[in-house]
Formats: sequence, C-alpha cells, structure tokens
Amino acid sequence: MRDFISRKSPLALAISIAAASTVSAVSMVPFAQAQDAMIEEVVVTARKRQESLQDVPVAVTALTPNQLERGSIQRTTDIDKMVPNVELHQTYIGSESLSASIRGIGFDDIEKSLEPTVGVAVDGVFMASNSGAVFDMFDVESVEVLRGPQGTLFGRNTIGGVINVTRTKPTGEWGVKLQATFGDQDMTDVKGVVNMPLGENGGIKLAFKNIQSDSHVYNTTLNGRRDFRDSTTVSASIRYDFSDDTSVVFTYDDYDHDTIAPDNLMVGPFPEPLTGYLASQADDYKTSPQLNPLEAYMWGENMTLQVTHNIPGHQIKYTMGIMDYEEEVHESSWGSSTVFFPVNRDQDFKQTSHEIQISSDSDGPLNYVAGLYYLDADSFITSGPIQPFTVTHQAEAQALYGEMTYDFNDNWSFTLGARYTEEDKEMESYSWPPVVGDADRLANNIDPSVLQMAASPEFSDDNLTYRAVIQRNFSKGMAYVSYSTGFRSGGFFNRGTTPAEVAPYDSEEVDSIEIGLRSNPTENTQLNLTYYTAEYTDMQLPVITPASFPECGKGGAAEDAAGITCSFIKNVGETSMDGIEVEGIWMPTSALSLRASLGTLDGSYDSYDYNGVDISGRAQLLYAPELTWSLGAEHVSQIMGGELILTANYSYQDEVYTQTPWAIYDPATFPKITIDDWESLDVSATYLRDTDNGTFKVILYGTDVLEDGNRVQRRYTTGSFTWAEIAPRQQFGITIGYEF
Repeated sequence: MRDFISRKSPLALAISIAAASTVSAVSMVPFAQAQDAMIEEVVVTARKRQESLQDVPVAVTALTPNQLERGSIQRTTDIDKMVPNVELHQTYIGSESLSASIRGIGFDDIEKSLEPTVGVAVDGVFMASNSGAVFDMFDVESVEVLRGPQGTLFGRNTIGGVINVTRTKPTGEWGVKLQATFGDQDMTDVKGVVNMPLGENGGIKLAFKNIQSDSHVYNTTLNGRRDFRDSTTVSASIRYDFSDDTSVVFTYDDYDHDTIAPDNLMVGPFPEPLTGYLASQADDYKTSPQLNPLEAYMWGENMTLQVTHNIPGHQIKYTMGIMDYEEEVHESSWGSSTVFFPVNRDQDFKQTSHEIQISSDSDGPLNYVAGLYYLDADSFITSGPIQPFTVTHQAEAQALYGEMTYDFNDNWSFTLGARYTEEDKEMESYSWPPVVGDADRLANNIDPSVLQMAASPEFSDDNLTYRAVIQRNFSKGMAYVSYSTGFRSGGFFNRGTTPAEVAPYDSEEVDSIEIGLRSNPTENTQLNLTYYTAEYTDMQLPVITPASFPECGKGGAAEDAAGITCSFIKNVGETSMDGIEVEGIWMPTSALSLRASLGTLDGSYDSYDYNGVDISGRAQLLYAPELTWSLGAEHVSQIMGGELILTANYSYQDEVYTQTPWAIYDPATFPKITIDDWESLDVSATYLRDTDNGTFKVILYGTDVLEDGNRVQRRYTTGSFTWAEIAPRQQFGITIGYEF
C-alpha cells in the first residue's frame, strides 16, 4: 500500500484497519448463514412509473442513500465509481459543470447553446444545461443511472443516457438530520434537514448545506494553497395532501457557489515546453505555478412544483421546473505563471419546463404512460477581452410521448413507445476585434462602432424517436431485446466570432439494440447482463483550427500568435460501438454483501469528414474508456451496543482520449491528449447507535487510499494552447451525524 499507513494520521490508520476488517470478514463468515440472506427489492422509475428494478427492460443502475454515503459518493462526479461504462468529471472552466459520457457518448463543453449527450433530471425536472449538474449527494432518496438512448420517455439530449436523481419529500412528522464532515485540505461540510408537520395533511422540510475547503493543488508561485470550495445551498419544501388522492409538493432552492477552481497546468503552445507542467508531473501533480486564479461563480434559485392525482387504475402528474441563475468566470493564466489569454465572462440562464403525464396501474394485460412536455430556455453571455462577443440564445421545445406494455401471458410481453418533438432556436451573436491593454473589458462594454460581426441564425427541427421491446419472463428473472432511437438537438455554437462559426448544424441521431438478462438465481444472488450495440449518424463534432486557416476568416498568423482560434460544430461523423455490462450481487450471509460491475466498450469513428478528407483513422472518441469495473463489499456487525458497517469499493477506469483538434493533430508536436487509466480504493467504517433520543452516527472514510498526490482528470486543447485540470486522489475524513 505504498507505505501510506506509516505516513498518515491515526484517522488514516483507523480507516485502513476498517478496510482490512472488511476483507477478513469475507473469509471468516460461515457459508451456512446464507439461508438468512435475501436481496431486497429495489424500486425504480426508469419508465416514468414505479417498478421493480429486476422487471425493467432498461440498463439501469440504482444507488440507494446508504450506498452513496458509505461508498463515499459525495458528488455527482463520483457516481461512475459504481456504474459500468460511465465516465464523469467536472469542467472547472464552467460553474459546477458536469462532463458526462455513457457508453462512449460524451460532452465536454460549457456553452448554453450546446446540448449535452447525457441528461440529468432532479425531482423530475430535466436540466437543459450541464451547468449546475455537479451537486452534492445529500438529502437524496435515490439515484438511477440509465444507460443507452432514453429518447422516448426522457426526450432530446439523452442519447448516452440519463442520471435521474430524486430527493426526499417532507415526511409530515417532526424529524431532524444533522451532519458535519471534516476532511483533508481543511474541508468542512455542514448540512442538515428539518422536517415538521403542516397540520394533519402536510409537512414542511427545510434543508441547508455549506461546504468550504482549500485547494488540493499547492501553488508554487504563491507558495500556498488557494481557497477552493465555498458553497451554500438552502432549500424549503412543502407537501400538502388535499385528499387521499391529491397531493402537492413545492420546493424552493437558493444556492451560492463562490468557487475558485483548483489551479490548472499549462501544457503550453505546442510543441510542449519544459514548464511547471513537467515539474508537477514529476511530483504526482501536486503543484501548479498558475499566477491568477480560475474563478467560476454561480448564484441562483430553482423552483419545482409537483401535483399528483390518483384515480382508479391511473395517476396523473404535473411537474413544473424553473432554474434561474447567473454565472461569472475569470481566467487569465491557464496554469502558467504569467497572464496568458485573459477571459472574463458574465452569463444569465433561465429555463422553465412543464410536463403533464398519465400512467396506468392496471391488473389487466395493458399498462401505459403518456404525456406532454414543454421547455423554454434563455441565456445571455458576454465575454472578452481577447475574443469579445455577446450572445443571446433562446430555445423552445415541445413534445408528445407515450409508451404502452402489453402482457400476452405470464411469460411474454411487448412494449412500444414513441415521442414526437418540435423545437425552435434563435440566436443573436455579436463580436468585436480584440481589446488590447484592458483585461477587464467585457464584450458589452466595447464601442458598438467597431462591431466586427453580427449574426442572427435560426434553427428548427422535428424528430420522432421510438422504442420497441420484447420481454420473456421466467421463474428466476427475465430476458429482453429492445430497439430504441434518440437524438441530440442541433443548433449553434455561441462561442463563435465569425458567421461561419455560428452557422447552424443539424441534430444527430442514434439507433441502438440492447439484449438483457435480469436474474436472481437464488434469494441471495443477483446477476444482470446487458449486450448493446449502437450506430450514431450526423454526429456533432468540434472542429478547432488556428486563425490562419482560410475557413476562419480572421486574418492570419499574427492572430495565431495571440492564441486566437476558430471553433466550429459540424455534422461530420458516424460511429459504431458495442459492448457488454455485468452487474452482480452476492450475500453470503445477511451481514455481508458483495457487489461487482464490469463494462466494456468497443467503439470507433466510421467516418469523420474534415473539408472532404476522412480523418476517422486518427480521431478518437471523447472520454470513452474501453473497460470499467468495480468490486465492493459491505459487512454489518453488532458492537458496543450499536451497529458497525465496514465498506470497501475498488474501481477501475481505462485510459481515455480528451478534446483535441483532430484535423490538425500531430502526435510528434502536440501535447499529451490522453488521461491515464486509474483505479481507486474507497473505504469507510460507519458506526450507528440508536438511543431513546435518536440515532448517532460516526463515519471514518478514505477515498483512493492507495494513491498519494493528484491526477489529471481533464485535458483541453484549443488548437493554440492546452491545459490540464487536476483532481485529488487520497482523501481522508470523518463524518459525525445525528438523526431522529
């Protein structure tokens, strides 16, 4: 274990002993106790209605609150440690922005005009942007990760899959849950939930969370660590039951994320120079010479309203969601010890969505879900001073969907669903020449008389996605074959500063076949297998070129010296991919649970057109690990009048390729464009003690305990310069909680 025990604190030693105890428990448990073990049923809403996980013909992984807490799944980006064929990381140049890839289909940008490939939904509200999609896993009732296109029920921009998060609702009874976590880098995380009754038919829930920490990267220019996280969220939720059949839940969230990102590393204008990057690399990426901080702030509020009404055999549900926030980003060093390509950005974003659906719960052979959906999203951005631009973007989409399942008999069933979507987008884009000598200038502060470009492109589209499933039930489970389609919306690239860069591009589409087995061979074992194959057409791919390229229309080599590039999104690619996914659970005894997952991916570009030249031979899929796997164990025992839960999870992710301009990529002169494969051992020891006044909790945890230092989690090549973003490895902490 790299002698990490001898170098760490008593807390680290305690956690290491917990991990060893978990392993020992596996070998010492008598197999005869297996008759007492039984895997509990997990209920999911992967098809917009409540069903047992093992009955759903969808590749879905469900994570419970206990799994999240004991498995050190603290934020959205940690979910991939337990789910096959999923790669998640934060994009620090954005505000709490999630880069998500499922089955090799990923998105790694921050612009509001670009659509994600993996959808994120919270309490039934689909997030139209990946900003704000990195959030903490607290006060969560369930997390479901759906893999593969989910266009029929979840709509546009779910061609990779969906991360579906549901928070707890007001209980209508008095209750308190308080928790404080203290960890490395002076991290303090204080959070709580208070439930109270609202008369006899309702309840109020108040929740709060504040986290602060220093950076995990030591700054060699400042000789110290910067502040890192400073985030506060306050929520209030009201539930009222007007009758036994009608209930309303309203939730309000206010958040203030004043984040200074961990210092980056400038890999440099290529060819790669001998800079602070190489020094940091030799020191396990613990250091950075970055002169000025990367500030990515977000302030806003969300509102969610859910109304449910039950009638015999049916439920009608209405969901309204509003997200309204501001963002501010300042970056001028990009991991270097100087000022290099300063960027100052102000952004506003607001989305409003409405969804009404009806679902059946019949004892007969036919059940269905159907609904109407509407989304309106508006954004404004102004940025400068090197590439000054101001953009206003509006998007409107409406959809009609339905899916029905018919049981021919006890063994065979058939599912058919479809979704029709119409959408319209408008953009007004203005750009100006570079501003010299005034790094604080934003685009909307610039004299209109020097306007360089004004464009008002429009985009409209309609799309029909559908899904068909044949399912065969048997005594120990079920098997299915499905065919599904999905699409990722087209539109514009709002970072462009020439008419060519902001020109519309079309939607991309996917066709996918899935063959699955969901089984419980015994009461204490579970085995789920999935084979998938997919073909993507009209793929929206980034094309980044230096300013000297003719299609840029920016002037030439002099601008290249300032780091100016052209960035396009074009429908230039087709991709084929397939793979398998395995998830298993074994409970040798009622006290011991073992889990395992495995995901494989074999994918490549069939074509990648760049100005008539096929570059698919050298282009690689973005953040698409060929292999992911995890092994986990949890042991429960009674000790000192309470319950001791020892948990360990070992996960692995293969090497991935990052963002680079493949059209001009040269392995001899370009910086490194891969993220090395990495593994992580996360362990925890949880002690619970019930008293007459409530339950007390203490958790000792360690993440990535075998590896000291940091690792590169993201690289981005603009075409003129490249930087790397750093994630922490070994982290230890303690959580103290109380609940009644």
